[in-house]
Amino acid sequence: WEKTEDNQKKTNLNPFQSNTQRIINDRVKDFVGREFVFEAIDHFFSTESNGYFTIEADPGVGKSAILAKYVQQNNCLVHFNQKLEGVNRTSQFLENICTQLIERYNLSYKSLPADATRDGNFLGHLLNEVSTRLGEEEKVVIAVDALDEVDLASQDAGANILYLPPYLPDGVYFLLTRRRVTLPFVVHTPQHLFNLMEYFDESLQDVEEYIRRATRRKKLLLWIKERELTTEEFTEQLLAKSENNFMYLRYVLPQIEKGLYHDLSLESLPTGLQGYYENHWVRMGMTAKPLPRTKLKIVYVLGETHQPVSLRLISEYANEEQLTVQDVIDEWEQFLHEQPIDKQTCYSIYHASFQDFLHRKDIVQAASVDIEDINRMIADHLWEGLFGDE
Repeated sequence: WEKTEDNQKKTNLNPFQSNTQRIINDRVKDFVGREFVFEAIDHFFSTESNGYFTIEADPGVGKSAILAKYVQQNNCLVHFNQKLEGVNRTSQFLENICTQLIERYNLSYKSLPADATRDGNFLGHLLNEVSTRLGEEEKVVIAVDALDEVDLASQDAGANILYLPPYLPDGVYFLLTRRRVTLPFVVHTPQHLFNLMEYFDESLQDVEEYIRRATRRKKLLLWIKERELTTEEFTEQLLAKSENNFMYLRYVLPQIEKGLYHDLSLESLPTGLQGYYENHWVRMGMTAKPLPRTKLKIVYVLGETHQPVSLRLISEYANEEQLTVQDVIDEWEQFLHEQPIDKQTCYSIYHASFQDFLHRKDIVQAASVDIEDINRMIADHLWEGLFGDE
């Protein structure tokens, strides 16, 4: 590995870091509670000499928010896997974390070696090097979000996910999040699996507090009063509707305030995150007869691009006018993340659970959509852009 004596010559060339603060700010917006999770993390980190702490839970219940809040409070190293933005390859994780380790601990490498992202060897070497520099009470905590979104085809078959080391040196800890899925991960170092779904009562209290804080907002109070409800009744009933899902509330509460549910009673609101998606799908006319094929095509193109795309590119992929695409984007804005890239506004699906909904067999069949055709259409346009009509 190439080292340099003069670390001042190094510049921050980490392409992932510019996006990290935006992600953290977004995830911790209106954050409440979760002290029981932080206490469990701190207990593990203070009683073990090294190890992996994994938070496991269903989509939308707050895994990423917990990790982001912990990073914000403790200034950890962090990598966010984001399948829908094209950041889910093992090489991207290794490049990001190795660069952060070198910069944070002033290690004498002027650049990453060519083979740094080929496997986990260089990461392991850096962790050992950092471990020897730690003071008695010092720790290195590396937070990694959404292991379930990692593209396993981007690494060797049978290897640990992201080439995470089976052994860790003293003072080195990983904080991980994932859905309840089986992943290749075998380690011979302390580990703790924290199943967030088993903490129903504690999560219920946090969700209740989240709703109570929202009821202080004027537009929401007006909606409640128009239906002759008390804030207690509203909180209690919406709590049941939410099924302890923060993503559900993140969608539903702003839509109530915008007037999208002005014609509904509290009892008529959808139940659960998938129920919310189903309800919104119908309200947006996606099941109308005849089927709105142009709308459906544009929404599915957004769901399948797996990276932020501009209005112009969506228009090209879907073979539709940009004004038509803009109309659909305006209708579905609450499901989309906007970010400026090269002086253009680019769009991607905000949460992976919405792509799960789009892939549901009953939704695909009812929409008469062929997802393979959508992906083929995108690939054909990419090919034309690279090679023309060869």
